[in-house]
Amino acid sequence: MKPVFYFASLFLILSLLSCSESENPRSPLIGTWENRTYVDSLDYWFVESYTFKNDSIFDLKTTVRDLEAGTDLGYRMTSTAWYNLEGDVFQYYYSDALIYFAFRPDDPLFVPKEDLRAGVIDFFRVPKGKIIFYR
Repeated sequence: MKPVFYFASLFLILSLLSCSESENPRSPLIGTWENRTYVDSLDYWFVESYTFKNDSIFDLKTTVRDLEAGTDLGYRMTSTAWYNLEGDVFQYYYSDALIYFAFRPDDPLFVPKEDLRAGVIDFFRVPKGKIIFYR
């Protein structure tokens, strides 16, 4: 009887201590990614930053910089969004955002984050497309 008890105890302990792998691998997008566009007529860099927090949520912000890798001068928009990545097909959606609304031609191109105002973005369809990574 004792050998059966010891075997069962050993099996239970090994089962509890064994490592288990997640069924789904961690998203390759986790981290911060940037899309930077230089507008020479304005002499500014417009930067879209995507900070992927987990397998379905990311923060999106649009800022303006003097230098491509410099500090942000101000904001144009910020939002938390949902995404789905299946293979190389990326799909995202957000509706609530803090946005800078410039109405007059002489309004500044960006503002401090605290000057952004709540807004709703209404997509006609959920954006979807192939994602490509560049080095």
